[in-house]
Amino acid sequence: MRIPGTISLLIAAIACFAPISSAEDMHLRYITLYDGGWYNVDPIMLHWKTPEGETFSKKMGAKIGKGEAWCYDLKKDGRVPSGSKVWIIAKIESGENKNCKKDRKHIYDENSEEIWWLEMGGTTLNNNRCQNVSSKNQWYTPDTTIKGKSTYCAD
Repeated sequence: MRIPGTISLLIAAIACFAPISSAEDMHLRYITLYDGGWYNVDPIMLHWKTPEGETFSKKMGAKIGKGEAWCYDLKKDGRVPSGSKVWIIAKIESGENKNCKKDRKHIYDENSEEIWWLEMGGTTLNNNRCQNVSSKNQWYTPDTTIKGKSTYCAD
């Protein structure tokens, strides 16, 4: 009766390598990044993978410093097709890159009004991170300077 034991081991091995289900995909139109760190973020790179599987990137012009934010309207861009998977990479001016491709797929939907909220913090030497936040937080105040193609994130 080695076959049932072998089958049990095979099933256990497959379960170990099966992908863990991720959070539900987010369909969005806007991306915002708040810089709460003791550094400048420059450049911000927008990346996207089209529904056909082609990957592209674009350097964004906004340099943001401590207490500033960047808000980008993918619809106004005109280059990113609706249905594309999107993410950003933020480069800390002194050298470190932070991938802001987090915990679930972020899909551009031209009919959405959703905002993908991201925040960075730390210093140029340590504790740098790019993390999802659920919405504006206490640091994102009405006097926050917002750069990018939209002020929608300020409302």
